[in-house]
Amino acid sequence: MATHLHDFFSQDLVLEKEATGIDGDTWMYHLPDERFGIITPLQGSCQIEGRDGHGRRSATLVPGEICRIAPDHHVRLAPMPPRRLPFKVVCIQLPLTILQRTLDAHPAAPVRDVAELHTLRAFDPHIASMAPVLLHAWQTGAGKPYAVAAAHYLAEYLLHPPRAAAPGGGGLSAEQLCTVRAYMERRLAENITLNQLAGEAHLSRYHFLRRFTAATGRTPMRYLTGLRIDAARHLLAAGRDPVAQVGRACGFPNPANFARAFRKHVGCSPSEYRQRGYGDPLPLAADRR
Repeated sequence: MATHLHDFFSQDLVLEKEATGIDGDTWMYHLPDERFGIITPLQGSCQIEGRDGHGRRSATLVPGEICRIAPDHHVRLAPMPPRRLPFKVVCIQLPLTILQRTLDAHPAAPVRDVAELHTLRAFDPHIASMAPVLLHAWQTGAGKPYAVAAAHYLAEYLLHPPRAAAPGGGGLSAEQLCTVRAYMERRLAENITLNQLAGEAHLSRYHFLRRFTAATGRTPMRYLTGLRIDAARHLLAAGRDPVAQVGRACGFPNPANFARAFRKHVGCSPSEYRQRGYGDPLPLAADRR
């Protein structure tokens, strides 16, 4: 199941919201002619597949990341295996004429061709954070002047990307944290080690443990357990798989360990949680302090 919201701000800025239910189907996102596209997750993570400078490949999009789509390209979006949890994305379309005029007005811009912006995955929390703001503007009746201003701002931002900030406070950079979390979510059912996570951040085991804990307030393994419990809550609430199968899909191959960890984080057993009929998950276990 997918839902769509179309034609935000007429032709100046088009905004679409796409959502899948549990085990939702994949879909192809075809960018209209003379448009430049940006896709970013609002909730959950998804797989995105398409072409870039390295040929056809797939990538994982998590909150804080975006996919930039040049004209004449299309991408396929799908839930993340093996759990295939629901996700929501926002697709922003900018008129190519606005991007080109902005490019012509700044001959010294680091980007010299709109096609250079195309990429399946980029860390950009600024644009990602703009998506819910634009949705709110649509819901509250913002009109054409707002749309024009937002489109021109996005064009300027895309053509003058800021330099990545160095990590502060002794923790991981936001990009490192996003990369490590994406790795955790892709391999939630596997036996993930501290050394593997440290390798994703390009740090030694010691420095990764210290910096991850400084950035999140939790050790990497406690954070991973929180992600696993949150995924289990989604599957228990939205699906009908046996409890033991849910546990295995979320990285708990031993049913007794799954029940013990679930009760510790949620306050009841997995079976009791399902029987109570929770439809909306509690705050992310990984985000609770």
